Amino acid sequence: MKLPYSGETLANPEGKICPVLDTTRVDFSTAVLGLKKTETLVRRAKGGEVIITRNKAGKIETRYTAKPGDAIFVNLHDEKDTYCPGNPDNTRWQFDDFLTNGYEITAGSLAYGTVKVRSTVISKILPEAVSEDVCIKDAWGPGEHQYLYKGATLKLSESGRVIGIDKSAFDDTWEVLTPAAKPVNPSPSRRNP
Repeated sequence: MKLPYSGETLANPEGKICPVLDTTRVDFSTAVLGLKKTETLVRRAKGGEVIITRNKAGKIETRYTAKPGDAIFVNLHDEKDTYCPGNPDNTRWQFDDFLTNGYEITAGSLAYGTVKVRSTVISKILPEAVSEDVCIKDAWGPGEHQYLYKGATLKLSESGRVIGIDKSAFDDTWEVLTPAAKPVNPSPSRRNP
């Protein structure tokens, strides 16, 4: 799949210049449906925690300083894989109401500020659509970019926002619910003798 770019470039945290993905033109017509299959730990931010989302190779995808009450998600397959999901208005999900975004509690209590959850949201995804290091500019708000690396999956959220999922995180935590559409090759015609 050839991805659309805006013509801009930005340097990722390692200093590599990356093309900026034009998320308004990503074609999801061949997308498959996927669901995050693993539990995630969610905790209430005290405020001031620096949340650095890293992939399994240690490369930085995003960096954010949490505000009091933000919902901090920790992927249990790799506890260094933390993030604070964002809203279309560039605010972050709040711990006290993140369940309205399609999660159910599997363990813990909201009253204690830490729970394990499972997602119930089925999303359109483009597995391994990213073929080179790219940037989603302002993914989480002005100046809050998401850097994706080769093999990353693109996800179309219910709000219409396109975000990325690192390949290792996708492989460890997601499942594809529908197979990818494959082109149909017509079979050669058969002649009856």
